[in-house]
Amino acid sequence: MAMLRENTQMRISMSPYSGIYNAVVPQDHLLRKIKDNIDFSFVNPMLKKQYCEALGRPAKEPEMMFKLMFLKKIYDLSDVRVVSQAQTDMAVKYFLDLDPEAPMIDPSLMTKFRKLRITEDILEEMLRETVRQAIAKGIIKSNSIIVDSTHSAANVKALRPTQILRQLSRKLRREIYENLYELSGKFPEKPSETAELAEEIDYTVQLLEAIVEDVESCDNQGIRELYMKIRELIETERIREIRSAADEDARFGHKSTNSTFFGYKNHLAMTEERIITGIEVTHGGEQDVSSLIALAEKSKNNGIEVDEIIGDRAYVSTDNLEYCNEMGITLIAMSNPCISDAAAPREDGFAFNKDANAMQCPANELAMRCQKQCGKSGNEYRSYYFSKKKCAKCPLADSCKVGLSKTKAYNVTILGEQYRERLEFEKSEAFQQRLQIRRRIEEKNGEMKVAHGLQQADSTGLVAMRLQTYFTAFAVNVKRIVTLATAVHPSAPNSLFFRFHFCRWWSVEYA
Repeated sequence: MAMLRENTQMRISMSPYSGIYNAVVPQDHLLRKIKDNIDFSFVNPMLKKQYCEALGRPAKEPEMMFKLMFLKKIYDLSDVRVVSQAQTDMAVKYFLDLDPEAPMIDPSLMTKFRKLRITEDILEEMLRETVRQAIAKGIIKSNSIIVDSTHSAANVKALRPTQILRQLSRKLRREIYENLYELSGKFPEKPSETAELAEEIDYTVQLLEAIVEDVESCDNQGIRELYMKIRELIETERIREIRSAADEDARFGHKSTNSTFFGYKNHLAMTEERIITGIEVTHGGEQDVSSLIALAEKSKNNGIEVDEIIGDRAYVSTDNLEYCNEMGITLIAMSNPCISDAAAPREDGFAFNKDANAMQCPANELAMRCQKQCGKSGNEYRSYYFSKKKCAKCPLADSCKVGLSKTKAYNVTILGEQYRERLEFEKSEAFQQRLQIRRRIEEKNGEMKVAHGLQQADSTGLVAMRLQTYFTAFAVNVKRIVTLATAVHPSAPNSLFFRFHFCRWWSVEYA
């Protein structure tokens, strides 16, 4: 247990070497600009609840530990590297408010800080703080957010469920051989290496039943925990879902039709000024469409008035459209192709014969019957069934979509009112112009992955992935705030433009 002292904010003391900072840290150094423009005083109050106020050894200052976590992501370093750099790099020590000769912490303390001090609500709070400071500096002016997702590869290799279960049972047997050898005589016969999952599950169940009483009564905590883990995976059927024993949260996802990845998805919301305002971290198989409402709500909780959401076609759904209509939000995203295809004129030779009140095929045959079905979205789905005997004799059977189908049915979607209005809106020039700025979030995704290591998970598990994503977002938000806050404008008094014209005026007036 660690105790948080009352005055935890570290300041540069009266060290005889403190003047070195002015000599060796340039005024335009990134860390000096961050220190001058970003207020980190929120950290200690934010983390105060994670420490004991009266008991335990004095803790390392939360603000310094938080800054080390920030440095780790902004430079994409390991714990060991960031502590090593902080020991010798004067710019880093200046940023950390340390004396030049001050010793650094042991890198293991950073792991302890992540696991014991950083919770999910603290991650949300620290992201909210960057948004608050951006608003206070007048950086965020828009009421729009851009949404997208980017993937992070897992830090482990994906395996088949059979391989995972075989590894776990092998590990259990090895632990028993080393610590409870007398139980090894109860082991059932192992299945072959080519056994399928069902056979491997049957063997593992037999193994667990054979040693259950002895394991429950033994004093070896490691064996008991491993036994219960295997048992839980089998009883809940989770063994069929996971793809790694070391990372049970990671899942396969699709980058494209022919490309997959194994890991996690980071769903992001960002303002037009490129400040990230909302984050959702899920396993790789989660659909983008399900994150829109959560991202919008988080952005609003973080201080953004959301009037418009810009995204790709993955975000158009009935639920999302209803939410946006209810909240008065304009959704700038193209509809799924199946919706626009349903509204497009048919070019496959099928047409509705209004006189016969039936669908007519390219061979001029009429449908025998029509089955109607209403969807939850308000769309109506109609299936027109044609004669199987006539289709079998039809000369167009090999090229006709009905002739090639088993049911001999032609399916038509009649769009509901909201989707018809939606498609008209998507054709407007205003919609197309606003859709162009969606690329900004793709650039932000690239920055987070290439410059800050988000292309792969640092550790294992959804909790660790969430922490990595939030700190990466915090780092890029800080960089963006500093860039915009220190940008040189022609009207700025200290700009080259001003100084040039001032000197020119002075020379004319007082020549």
